[in-house]
Amino acid sequence: MATKGKEKTSSTLLARLRDDSDEGPLAALAELIVDDALARPLSELIDAEQAAELIHRALSAWQQSDQAQAGIREPWDRLMKTLQSQDQALGELLPSELRDGIAELVAQPFAANRELLLALLDRPAFRQLVRELLVDTLIGFGRRLRTPVAGTRLGKGLSDLGRRARGRTGGIGDLAGDLVGAVSGGVEKQLDSRAAEFADSAISSVIHKLADYLCDDSRADEQAALRQGVLQGLWELTGTQIAGEMERSDIEAGAQVLRRSLGAWLERDGSMDDLQGWLSDLLAAEDHDSLQSLLDSLGLLETFHELSVDQTRKRLQELVAKKKFTRWLSTLAD
Repeated sequence: MATKGKEKTSSTLLARLRDDSDEGPLAALAELIVDDALARPLSELIDAEQAAELIHRALSAWQQSDQAQAGIREPWDRLMKTLQSQDQALGELLPSELRDGIAELVAQPFAANRELLLALLDRPAFRQLVRELLVDTLIGFGRRLRTPVAGTRLGKGLSDLGRRARGRTGGIGDLAGDLVGAVSGGVEKQLDSRAAEFADSAISSVIHKLADYLCDDSRADEQAALRQGVLQGLWELTGTQIAGEMERSDIEAGAQVLRRSLGAWLERDGSMDDLQGWLSDLLAAEDHDSLQSLLDSLGLLETFHELSVDQTRKRLQELVAKKKFTRWLSTLAD
């Protein structure tokens, strides 16, 4: 009789727990779990020390795993395959509402901080790039001067003189025949020899003028047009074009560098303290005493609560439907 009574109690509890109605005990339990989590302080929900240890151990295990390299390569290959199959322009793949919103965003007036921009631009690599561009432009300009010099009255006269003197040996004939080339060639050689010197002296001016342009509030319309032009160019790129550029990078080498540098940091004394410090600072910066307070300040409390209760209830329903749960519940009646 006692055994039958226990079985009846177990069956009754199981039947009630499997009641999936909105008024059932499982729905009430789901809401209780969510409300309890929302009311807890953030520092209790996220323990900085435990979270840092968990993250550190997870990163160490991933970094040392033989599958880590493949774990980077496989998603990259899937992305490349997806992009290569897209012949449409990027702008055609995005909903018009998103494109319009992004276009409106880049059209907003914005001028960067000049000192900050100069700190980013005035670097050896960028200066070298500007130098090469200036030198190439100056030398190209010098080479184009040959035609204008030959087309002037002086050039034509010297050419006529050269033609009349042609056939004579030495003297004025040879000099007149080569004078036009000597004049334009001399200009070119002078520019060739001075181009690098000029570029070196002009680099700072170019960088500062670029910063002035990008940081001048009075040029807001021009800056917005520049950003819109870049955005339009981005929209016109196809997935195939983007994939082609991305494939030029060596993903294998990049993955090896990532793993090596991550491993070096994880092995360094104090890496665990770094993680814990970052998490502690993040939590300390929050002014809210609970997750509920934080979500409420963001206007997300009602939505988050509803979704969380729904998902928790579904997980509980899946749990109580399992045979393992039935066996576990029956042991409580023993």
